[in-house]
Amino acid sequence: MIRVRSHFIILLAMLFFALLLIVLDQGARMERPQDFGQRLVMPAEFGLSTLTRTIGGLFTSIGDIGRLRDENEALRQQLDSLALVHVQLTELQTENERLRDLLGFQEGHPNYTLEVAEIISQGSPAAVVGQEVSNLVQSVRINQGKESGVEPGMSVITAYGLVGRVLESGQGWAKVLLITDDTSRITAVVQQGRAGGVVEGTRQGLVMRYIPHEERVEPNDVVLTAGLGGQFPKGLVIGVVESVERSDINPWQEAVIRPTIDFSQLEYVFVIRSFTQVSEEEVAP
Repeated sequence: MIRVRSHFIILLAMLFFALLLIVLDQGARMERPQDFGQRLVMPAEFGLSTLTRTIGGLFTSIGDIGRLRDENEALRQQLDSLALVHVQLTELQTENERLRDLLGFQEGHPNYTLEVAEIISQGSPAAVVGQEVSNLVQSVRINQGKESGVEPGMSVITAYGLVGRVLESGQGWAKVLLITDDTSRITAVVQQGRAGGVVEGTRQGLVMRYIPHEERVEPNDVVLTAGLGGQFPKGLVIGVVESVERSDINPWQEAVIRPTIDFSQLEYVFVIRSFTQVSEEEVAP
């Protein structure tokens, strides 16, 4: 009896297993044991693969950062080089224009014997100490001296106007006293009305003094060298009138003069080694 029951249970189990196989086969979802095992380990494999890709991507990103940094540095150096080239080209263009101005001035003044000189130091103001006195002198030093025929007293100019006069010279250098120095005195004439006076240097700039009260002087009038005494050629531009001070009780007028030259930007100048004084009609302002 017991054996019959056991056979019956085994038979039922086999029938159940057969039915299960039929159902799985009909659904085309029958899996081999190895497929079943693979499904069990698939999540772990996926996680491991993802982790591997993440770590690999991390090292790739680190490598990319280093490469990008190197590329950025190379590009930055190229930009610096281009900027330097641009600055050099701009400087060459500026120097070319300045030399063209000097050449044009020289061609327009055949009565001057000119020596081109370059500013080699600014001494404006520079401390000059004598044996017993100390004074501030506004001056510049140029790279032409006695070997080029440059001597004290010679006029120094640019294409835009009067710079000053040579104070002293040596081999390969000369010191130029600027017209803005306190000791500078220049006989001058106003181009528009021909009013005469003396232009003096001051700490603040230039002032034209001793203008007769009856003469008419207006702002924007051009002031030229008068050529008296032979120190400077006639007709060199000194500056432009900025303002005029008149007084009924003072027989003289005074005018503040704005120089036509920016003395802080001087680079090239002419030294007039000799000149032929021209008539008033020939003066080119």
